[in-house]
Amino acid sequence: MARSRGVIPFFLRHPVAANLLVALMLLSGSWALLKLNTQFFPNFALDFVTVQVAWTGASAEDVETGITIPLEQELRTVDGLRSLTSTSALGIASITLEFQAGTDMTLATDQVKDVVAQQRNLPEAAETPIVNRIIRYEPIARLLVSGPDLRELRPLVREFERQLLDQGIARIDFSGLPEEEMAIQIPTARLLDLGMTLGQVGERIAGLSLDLPAGMVGRDDSARQLRSLEQGREEMAFARLPLRSDAEGGLILLGDVARIERRIRDNQVLVRYQGEPAVEMSLQRAERDDALDASGILLGWLDEAKETLPPGVQIHVYDQFYEPLVERIGLLLKNGAGGLILVLAILFLFLNGRLALRVALSIPVSFTAAFLALWALGGSINMMSLFGFIMSLGIIVDNAIVVSEHAYTQYQRGMNAAQAAQRGAQRMIAPVISASLTTVAAFLPLMLIGGIIGNILFDIPLVVICVILATLVISFLVLPFHLKNSLEKVRPPRPGSFRDRFDKRFDAFREGPFRRLVTQSVEHAGITLAGAVAVLILAMGLLVGGRIGFTFFPAPEGTVVTAAAHFVAGTPPERVERFLEHVESTLRDTESELGGNLIRNVVVSLGRGVDTGGPVQAPRGDQFGAILVELVSPDQRDVRNTRFIREWQSRIQMPPGIELFSITERQAGPPGRDVDIRLTGADPERLKAAGLELAETLNDFPGVFAVEDNMPYGREQLIYRLRPEGLALGLTTESLGRQLRHAFDGALAQIFQEGLEEVEVRVILPDDERHRGVTLERFTVILPGGGMAPLDTVAEFQPRQGFETLRRADGRLAISVSAEVDRAVNNAGRVREQLAADVLPSLTERHGVTWSFEGRAADQAETLADMRMGLIFALALIYLTLAWVFGSYGWPLVVMAIIPFGLLGALAGHWLLGMEMTILSLFGLFGLTGIVVNNSIILVSFYQSLREEGLAQDAAIVEASCQRLRAVLLTSFTTIAGLVPLLFERSVQAQFLIPMAVSIVFGLAVATVLVLVVIPALLAVHERWVNR
Repeated sequence: MARSRGVIPFFLRHPVAANLLVALMLLSGSWALLKLNTQFFPNFALDFVTVQVAWTGASAEDVETGITIPLEQELRTVDGLRSLTSTSALGIASITLEFQAGTDMTLATDQVKDVVAQQRNLPEAAETPIVNRIIRYEPIARLLVSGPDLRELRPLVREFERQLLDQGIARIDFSGLPEEEMAIQIPTARLLDLGMTLGQVGERIAGLSLDLPAGMVGRDDSARQLRSLEQGREEMAFARLPLRSDAEGGLILLGDVARIERRIRDNQVLVRYQGEPAVEMSLQRAERDDALDASGILLGWLDEAKETLPPGVQIHVYDQFYEPLVERIGLLLKNGAGGLILVLAILFLFLNGRLALRVALSIPVSFTAAFLALWALGGSINMMSLFGFIMSLGIIVDNAIVVSEHAYTQYQRGMNAAQAAQRGAQRMIAPVISASLTTVAAFLPLMLIGGIIGNILFDIPLVVICVILATLVISFLVLPFHLKNSLEKVRPPRPGSFRDRFDKRFDAFREGPFRRLVTQSVEHAGITLAGAVAVLILAMGLLVGGRIGFTFFPAPEGTVVTAAAHFVAGTPPERVERFLEHVESTLRDTESELGGNLIRNVVVSLGRGVDTGGPVQAPRGDQFGAILVELVSPDQRDVRNTRFIREWQSRIQMPPGIELFSITERQAGPPGRDVDIRLTGADPERLKAAGLELAETLNDFPGVFAVEDNMPYGREQLIYRLRPEGLALGLTTESLGRQLRHAFDGALAQIFQEGLEEVEVRVILPDDERHRGVTLERFTVILPGGGMAPLDTVAEFQPRQGFETLRRADGRLAISVSAEVDRAVNNAGRVREQLAADVLPSLTERHGVTWSFEGRAADQAETLADMRMGLIFALALIYLTLAWVFGSYGWPLVVMAIIPFGLLGALAGHWLLGMEMTILSLFGLFGLTGIVVNNSIILVSFYQSLREEGLAQDAAIVEASCQRLRAVLLTSFTTIAGLVPLLFERSVQAQFLIPMAVSIVFGLAVATVLVLVVIPALLAVHERWVNR
């Protein structure tokens, strides 16, 4: 026999090439595995830039008019801009720019900075705009440092920050570490005695209290540096400053007329833990840092820090993100191990033991090759990539099974081991490569899905494609060499052994009932196809008829529940604190009523609402408060979050003055709420009215809760205007406004640095004056000439209801009304459909506004649009691949006809298990389109070879089905077996992954049966039509 040439014969003959290739793949993959980061979700970039401008004391309307709108007009011209949203709140403007995917964010940020720097008409009192690119950091855990005195905690947490940063923690954010000010409070009477304004006092302080370099002197002698060291940092230092010194009044020190106090600034966030002041440290890691390594740094530091704590100070760790990560990785590894055992069991059941071992070798080798590809492409070990490996467990061995089974058949027909191994590989190279390419073609479009969802799920198709390509290398370069050595040692099964009995019974089934079934299917092809189509229509009816719901991204149940209270603007913070005490008391009652041992930690925040995720920060102000509750792991309790929230909320008594109260659970995955409707218009009053009406309507939907809008009413505003008398006295709107601003918001004299803290020095009226409305009635205005006049004689006031926050979207005023949906009662998709059909058209017409779905609904629309295009792309790629393999335009259609029947099984599986379809179900369907055609390819290829050997048409169809029965069942069973353990997983943490497994397991199971029955019938119809 002539010596064959080519890659396959070379590896088959070479004594060590195949094993060296295996060793190389194992070593490189193992090295890559050690380098891969471990984290919860994959890495992905955030294409956001924010612009923030502070204007202390300005109302939301003033901020919008003076800052937001001028900046928006210029920023809308930035290149690559996808959307522009803004928030104008009390004292601050925040603009968020989202860019198109793939934008160079460094250049985009620079362009935004240039545009902002060129803006010249911002208010004089506004601070310098701050432009930030949003960099994604992953949370590690939160530390609570609590103690009896907040002043004692401040230097301590700063020292902790330094230590943790030195040890490798990337970033630490503080909450409950309020900024401080040196408040210099001068009563109105003393100001009138002095004949000075607060602004003039501030200028005097700024001129006296400072460290000022004054240059060098004596260069020709002995050079010395001139400088002053007069910056005050303590109350007494400021008290000693001379405010006035003249012959008439004598020396007047600042401490003689003012109460000086270093204290917490207004509108700061305070944190309470177990009734004591606390500082929350949020530890974060960079995307490229390993989550488990970061947790190890934290735990090691904790062991050392707890031994050095001062008396009365405690450190509490909560919201450890590495705990659910470890739980879920362990969960997936457990199910992966179970799937691996089942796959191996099936291999040993259907194949000779030696062949099964050679086929099983492809699993670890393919995985390590995929690790290398994952590392090279910047991937990580995370929930999605691990699930991709589990999904690949059964797919890995498919190619090796087909090659091994055909080689074994050739060996049984009389070829020697080397010839059989070579013939098996070479004969199967076209169908195996085409089958692999069709699977790759099905998964490839999933890598092209944009948005946050595409970023999160990207690793699943990436891993599967890498594994499939690795199996091609193993099946044709490594496996033939191992088969050559194994086939020589294969012996017929011992009579009466399990292998002998199983093979005989399988052959009997194949040659008996199965052959008769296929023969009947071919003879009555029309009836067979009609029955299959009828069943498919019934399955589609389940979806169209609404018997199978759809939830876009069902996040697994978490461990954090938050209660947010929003009182009307102007509510005293003491009232907010009292209400939160009541809420916390009812929380303890709820836990006791539900059996106890549910709560791990409770953290109370005053002056801040709840962070909803994304680039927009949590609202801040005295009227806001929140309670964060950390529950035990969902797998360690029977009480679900929705029930806990319902029971807790039923016990809470709403006080007067509360505008919004909601209890929600924090969800993983893409940010946003289940229902989020944006209304846009020109008039804020009409927008608010529409929002309130929509919120009332949403509250009537069953299962809808935590309804809120993001355009709250603000404090009552007093609009001042100069009287003619005031104008005649030389006052201007600016000069009067400056005096009022200094009196009630303070005149900023200076800012000095103390360690890492910035401290403002602010001259202001005493708290007991500025916190009382009567002060305004008695306010005395200093006139330009030095005289004085009562405020009510020079100005008049008109009350008006204002807004706490004004938001804009793409240049128009906007209000968002959002809510959560209890999936046990209702479905977010159905709620949105009903709103779009019955509520929103009439509401928008009445109020003259427009509407759109945002948040997760917008992500869903974008993702589904990409998936529709991806499906067309995948089917086109599969068709082109098959047309090239078969050299025909018709045969690919026969092979691809099985694809809709995979959908049949997937839908039936969701319906039987009572599950809603999700985005992961759709990912499973995409993968299924490539997997189900593989068996069809092998069947049709074998049929063609039988026809070439001269077998009659119908006989060849029946014989091909019978001969490929073992290979078809084996490849399908191994793929199913790899995912079956996940189907039976009862852990709450695994529930969001199960729909994808349902799609593949049930879809492939039904498609396998139909491949063996329907495809033969379709082949018969095709051949009869071609040969008519």
